[in-house]
Amino acid sequence: MSGARFPLVLLPGPDTSDPDVARLARALPAALRPVVVRPAADGARSWEAVRALPDLVDGLVRQVRDAGVSGPFALHGWGAGAYLGLALAGAFERAAGHAVCTTLFVSDAAPPGRVSARFDPVPSPHGRLTQAVRRTVTESRLVVCTGQASAGRPGDGPGPWCRHSTSGTEFVTLPPGLGTDRASALSRLIAARLLPATGRPAGTPAARVHVPDVAAGSVP
Repeated sequence: MSGARFPLVLLPGPDTSDPDVARLARALPAALRPVVVRPAADGARSWEAVRALPDLVDGLVRQVRDAGVSGPFALHGWGAGAYLGLALAGAFERAAGHAVCTTLFVSDAAPPGRVSARFDPVPSPHGRLTQAVRRTVTESRLVVCTGQASAGRPGDGPGPWCRHSTSGTEFVTLPPGLGTDRASALSRLIAARLLPATGRPAGTPAARVHVPDVAAGSVP
């Protein structure tokens, strides 16, 4: 990278606390520039109902551009924010004709579409959002962060996330911890994946990498 700080868009879910966002932003190395975006206030009802995903994404695109992000960036999404992040990465990709979001980090989010109407006859907003993005495939590389309890075989738990990237999906089990400890571990992981190898900190959590043979738009 050049001397400019590389943008990292932070997209909280509706249940993500402000302290969690602030802890991660503070823990990031100086070479990364955190850019926090949220659905606009006038999109709050849409966020709750998830009936206007394109409007939500258009508003987030404007926020990213208004923050001065004009080139490649990475993105971290918490929970439902990860689903919006997937849609946001796809929107930038369609506009540019290539991946603009280089890496999408996912925390605390089951794979899109895993909430089935058969088991959820009155889907929650979270469930509706997973269904809305379940066919989205991006060229952005995915890094899916899991806890100890969800670190099973590739086909279990978060495994289906690999269907949403043509550039490969990495599953990383973060060590247990809350608050500052969790933010520090996540920051080290993000820095190790985004910064040059010479600047990567030691002790990055071990990862399982899966590079599926996926054609864009082919997710069932």
